[in-house]
Amino acid sequence: MPVHCIFLLLLSLFWQNSIADNDDGDSNEHASSHADFSVSINGASQLSSGIEILELRTNQFNPEIETFAVSVDLAPLFKIRKDYLSVRAEQQSANIQLQQSQRNVLRLQSLQRDQAVSTRKLREQQVQLKINQVQFNTARLQTTDTRLYAKIKWGNELSRWFLDESSADSMLNALKKPLYLVYLPKQIVSPSKTIFIQPFGLREKAHSASLISAAPLHENNQQQAGTPFFYLSDQTVQGHHQRVVAWLPVSQQKISGVIIPASALVWHLGQVFVYLQQQDNDEQFTRIKITEKKFIHSDAYFIDTELQAGDRLVSIGAQMLLSEEFSGQIPAEDDD
Repeated sequence: MPVHCIFLLLLSLFWQNSIADNDDGDSNEHASSHADFSVSINGASQLSSGIEILELRTNQFNPEIETFAVSVDLAPLFKIRKDYLSVRAEQQSANIQLQQSQRNVLRLQSLQRDQAVSTRKLREQQVQLKINQVQFNTARLQTTDTRLYAKIKWGNELSRWFLDESSADSMLNALKKPLYLVYLPKQIVSPSKTIFIQPFGLREKAHSASLISAAPLHENNQQQAGTPFFYLSDQTVQGHHQRVVAWLPVSQQKISGVIIPASALVWHLGQVFVYLQQQDNDEQFTRIKITEKKFIHSDAYFIDTELQAGDRLVSIGAQMLLSEEFSGQIPAEDDD
């Protein structure tokens, strides 16, 4: 046989083998891809391995943004209160003296008409009346300025608590519970009536804080981005923490979904998955990719897309299922 014929024959055989190999590879790849997302475990193995199933229920969730809150020192406000009470007492004293001078002038004017008192005496009292009027006006202006200063520094609500006698209960309440300054991130349009705070960032142990009022902008807080607001803790906190973690609701509208335990999550190639027990076959488990999960606390997440109420979630044992799934894909070693 000529050499060129032998060459063509060998080339043809090589081409056919290549096509066959590619077909087998494609077939195996498809089968492997399908197998990557499911695993079968019989009932006895499920029991012995401690697999636990949780049937998911619908829950409501309000997305939150994590930021921080700064404890507010109320000592300067107490100083303002002390100054305010002092100048208000001076105003009240000046007002009493002014009223007395007014009565004295009226009495002397009546006596002077009856020529029972000299004109010089009346003029002296009129001068004293002017002095008392100036003293009263000065004291009243100081009182007004002190109150205005408190509003500029602390806002209307806190100023009212500490300066109005009728708000004494609110002032005492503020002394028992810590006050915090919170800056709203740009994603939040308006402040929520309630936020949650915790010194060490443990969301499951956080307690609520109630909105008091907007906080005035001044030189001490202009460097921080966002709009500042005062929040008063709803609980008496043991120990002083200058800075705490705060969770702010993004909006008042809640979204629907399901809450899953953190133990249900498994990681593979940097992605997050869970296993669901199939409804029609309790020995078959399907691996579901979770593209987005919302943190609730260290032991729970909220899912609003890939999972739904009624799904049978593997809450304990997902890592074992992942290992079992991939162990079935490892080819057996050739004994030869």
